[in-house]
Amino acid sequence: MPEAIHPRVLVVDDEPHVRELLRDLLHSWGYGTETAASSAEALRRFERGGFHLVLTDFLMPGPNGLAVAEGVRASDPAVGVIMLTGSPDDLEGESERLRFTLMRKPLHPDALRAAVRQALETLTGVPAGAGAPTAPPSRTPPRP
Repeated sequence: MPEAIHPRVLVVDDEPHVRELLRDLLHSWGYGTETAASSAEALRRFERGGFHLVLTDFLMPGPNGLAVAEGVRASDPAVGVIMLTGSPDDLEGESERLRFTLMRKPLHPDALRAAVRQALETLTGVPAGAGAPTAPPSRTPPRP
C-alpha cells in the first residue's frame, strides 16, 4: 500500500503573529508547516526541499512576496504558491505570469482552506483532501 502524502506548506510573513496564526491554522487542517520571516529566509528553506505549497505575504521589508514566487518558480514550477496581500496594488498580471493564487486580506479561514486545497490539487497533483483531517465514520447503528 503506498504511503500517504502529507503536504508541507512554507508560511512566509514578516509579522510574527500572522505567521504563527497561519501556521497553527494549517496545522489544524493536517498540513505540515515551516515558517520564514523574510523572502531570503523563505528561499533558503525552500531550497532544502520537501514543500508542496508556499503561502507568502506580498508586502515585507526587503524583497517582497514576488521574489519568493519567482524563486519558487525558478526552482520547482510544480510547487503551489498563494500570495496574500492587503495592498491595493494590482497583482493580477504577476499572478498570471508566476502562476500564483492571489488572496486579499482580510482572509476568511474557509476561503483560505479552499485555496490551499485547490493549489495543492491543481499545481502539484496532491489530492485536495490529503493532509486534511477527515470526519470519523458514522456511528449510527444499522437499521433492523
